[in-house]
Amino acid sequence: MANESRGMAGAAGRPFSRAETLPPRWYRDPAVYALEEERIFRREWLCVGREDQLPEPGDYFAFELLGEPLVAVRDEAGALRVLSNVCRHRWMPVATGRGNRRSFQCPYHLWTYGLDGRLRGAPEMDRSEGFDRAACRLPELRVECFEGWIFASFDPRATPLGPRLEGLRRAIAPYRPAALRTAEPLEFEHDWDWKVMVENFLESYHHMGPHRDTLQPLVPAAGTCGVESDGPWAVLHNPTGDGSPIPPLFPVTPGLSDAQRAAFVVGAIFPTHLFSVQPDSMLWYHLEPRGPQRFGLRIYPCVPEAALGDPAQRGNVDAFRAFADTIHGQDIEACQGVQAGLRSRLAEPGRLSHLELCVWQLHQYVRERLGGEA
Repeated sequence: MANESRGMAGAAGRPFSRAETLPPRWYRDPAVYALEEERIFRREWLCVGREDQLPEPGDYFAFELLGEPLVAVRDEAGALRVLSNVCRHRWMPVATGRGNRRSFQCPYHLWTYGLDGRLRGAPEMDRSEGFDRAACRLPELRVECFEGWIFASFDPRATPLGPRLEGLRRAIAPYRPAALRTAEPLEFEHDWDWKVMVENFLESYHHMGPHRDTLQPLVPAAGTCGVESDGPWAVLHNPTGDGSPIPPLFPVTPGLSDAQRAAFVVGAIFPTHLFSVQPDSMLWYHLEPRGPQRFGLRIYPCVPEAALGDPAQRGNVDAFRAFADTIHGQDIEACQGVQAGLRSRLAEPGRLSHLELCVWQLHQYVRERLGGEA
């Protein structure tokens, strides 16, 4: 996968300097979304949460991914697992919400599963000829962790994620994202294509428009740039530190250089994992595709562990959430406008600016996986 962004230039038919957007139909056609679900979402690695959301053995949270009921859990040995949340008997969910358990018990007929998914108990099944309790367990997705995030894949043959993210790891490791702790999220339901959201997140060109009174003074559009990618990821940052430094709300990560303390780093792990790291904190966006032009979104603030337990810092955590809410509110208006324009019969592919390298990297990723069939 080395030099992935370079290698995909041929798939698009033109280099970045002459790049255009994806065809507008790719943002509105249910048939294209069906291909994306089959060839991207069900084959790639999707972020499902943070390791600190499951700190102790038995901690779990139930969720859905592509309509599939799942449960993430830390087992007795401390390993993170993502299991099917459907009983192997007659399909009742075995877990709801979040909490801590020693096992999962189906409330319908009381079949009981261990935290590793193995069937521990099945009342009155001893008379069922040929029933093999040892062979009955909750199906399990593959799991990998990266810098504190939990990723899962439906595809047992998916290429391991970690080795493809080494370039990204080097870019964000100084900020120690794995050491930050996750606060309560902001929650949204949106009715535009998931790619519109990812594109918007990955370019600062629009700072001068929707964010002219918020992000533009802090991170001017013209002072940012994307970086060369060697895998399924993208990074946008402001290497010159132009603008006004973002005032820290929390203790700054120790060991950062002056340049790193002035930096603003935005990143993505394709297809849908988005985040921004600052010297003292982080935001990450959890996109949950729900169908054509529809997805759920949770925006999680992440702050130093001491800040979550310090009543004196409660106001700063609230201020951080409020700032994220303001920024996303501005993005909502922009993304809704883009999707409305994409429905026009007169819409055609548009040229990309030099500030939209990360958008082009996303497009190359999508083109490569869909091939010429969309």
